[in-house]
Amino acid sequence: MAKKKKAVKLDRTDARREFLALKPARNPALGWEEVEERVVLTIPRPDNIKVKIINIFFPVPEDRKVVLDPIGTHVWRQCDGLTPISKIVLSLQNEYKLGAKEAELSLRQFFQDLGRRGYIGFATEKKAAITDAK
Repeated sequence: MAKKKKAVKLDRTDARREFLALKPARNPALGWEEVEERVVLTIPRPDNIKVKIINIFFPVPEDRKVVLDPIGTHVWRQCDGLTPISKIVLSLQNEYKLGAKEAELSLRQFFQDLGRRGYIGFATEKKAAITDAK
C-alpha cells in the first residue's frame, strides 16, 4: 500500500511576498523605443519552419510592433531586472492614484501576459546558504 503524501498548503502571504520581491527584466532580444511618450516594442519574426512555409505564400514582415498604453509604458521603463515589483506597485499608486490591491492585481495580470509572450523574465533574490565551518 502506497503512502499518501501530505498536501503542502501554500500560504497566500508567502506567495504574495515572493511575487512582490520578483524583479522583472526585459527580454534583450526585443527592440524598444519611446515614440510620443509611449513605448513601442519591436518583436522579431520567429525563425521556424511554419513561418517559412507561410512566407512562401504570404509575405510575412521581419518584425511587428506593439505599442504600450501609458501605464504599460510606465511599468516597462522599470523592468530593468533591478527594481522589485513592490516598488513598481508603489510607483503606480503614486503616479496613477491606484489603490494598492488594484495596482498589484493589474501588475500581476500584465506580467503574466508579458511573461507568457516571452517579453520579460523575472530575477529573484538568491538567499545565501549558511554552512557551519568548523
